[in-house]
Amino acid sequence: MRRQGPFRYNGKIMTAARISVRRVAGEDLAWRRAFESFYEGRHVRRLEGQPHAYFAAYSGGELAGSSVVYLENGRWIMDALLVKPEFRERGVAKRLTAARIRYAARQGAGEIWYACDDGNLVTICCHLRFGFEKVCPDKHRCTVATAHWYRLKLTPALKKKYLK
Repeated sequence: MRRQGPFRYNGKIMTAARISVRRVAGEDLAWRRAFESFYEGRHVRRLEGQPHAYFAAYSGGELAGSSVVYLENGRWIMDALLVKPEFRERGVAKRLTAARIRYAARQGAGEIWYACDDGNLVTICCHLRFGFEKVCPDKHRCTVATAHWYRLKLTPALKKKYLK
């Protein structure tokens, strides 16, 4: 359910300001500090020297969500999707995911991967709506209970959708 108009979060009155999603153009010191503060206490992989793109969602000037897509061993992998609690249920994760898919498709990806814990049902449901399917990567021994990888095959129809 999307929130309409002002709402209360942790005792503060919040407004449903417009959310904008954009690729992080320059990973300068100011951005790195904001990034590290945003992900404080969470493990996030460093991607220096590796093809990648960070995406950020903003409400006014406030960072509401962030994510990354990167190329590793010939696979485009989506990672680090995080939305601040006060901005959840407003389509932020959906828009960040679409931006990452669009970016990877423009880079020529044939498929896109992501991994998450089985208990993270919100993230799983978000990605399943895009067409991701649970899989076991090559050289892994997986069962349904231990496979934590999801893959989206970029069919011609999906490429057309994201490349328009």
